[in-house]
Amino acid sequence: MLTIALSQPLTLGFGLQALGINVGKVGGSTVHVVGASHAETFLTHSGDYDELGYMFPGHLGLHVIMVGVDVAAGFSQSASPSLLEPGTVQLSGHRGLYHDFWEEQVESGQIAHPDLVVAFHPGFHASPDLMEAWLPTLLLLRDYEIPTMITVYSQQELAASLQILVDLDTHITAYGANPFASLKPEQVYSNPNKQPVYCSAYYIMFLGSSCQLDKRQLEEKVNGRV
Repeated sequence: MLTIALSQPLTLGFGLQALGINVGKVGGSTVHVVGASHAETFLTHSGDYDELGYMFPGHLGLHVIMVGVDVAAGFSQSASPSLLEPGTVQLSGHRGLYHDFWEEQVESGQIAHPDLVVAFHPGFHASPDLMEAWLPTLLLLRDYEIPTMITVYSQQELAASLQILVDLDTHITAYGANPFASLKPEQVYSNPNKQPVYCSAYYIMFLGSSCQLDKRQLEEKVNGRV
């Protein structure tokens, strides 16, 4: 059975493929998992992500950095990678908010910009407080045009999350059922009377903003007429 232990690394691979990320670039590729919690880090070991590497024969190294305020204590370590060896998958963690991590680690040049950012079940649709907490990160990902993928539990969450992202003027490139969703039913603890859900059942991908896209399209039309 495909459970969350396999679903998450395979979903990362799906995101890399669907968004056309070049995993053959010199120096390797970097994926940030934002809003990471105990679910992603407490029982996760490097070997759990071997499947991600198997999806890309000949890749030149993959570095997966888990970033979140609830990253397991034993998992949290320096996010600065040692030299990535071709064909290897390296895991590391950082405890804290993503926009702070970006400023301290990425903007300072300590680590490379991510090739892909993934959020498993961010839940920003659920309440104004969660939306307020996620807003700086969502705007950062939009404005820096970072290829981004989020997953949700249900079609209802998919619709609500899509509406929020549309309102934020993100350029949504794809959404739908995740081919690597977990097949293990999970109970919704906040409402045990609800039907069980499946982790990462649906996905949304976005890249930059629709304003940026419109501007580029206009520039291409203007340049094409010159």
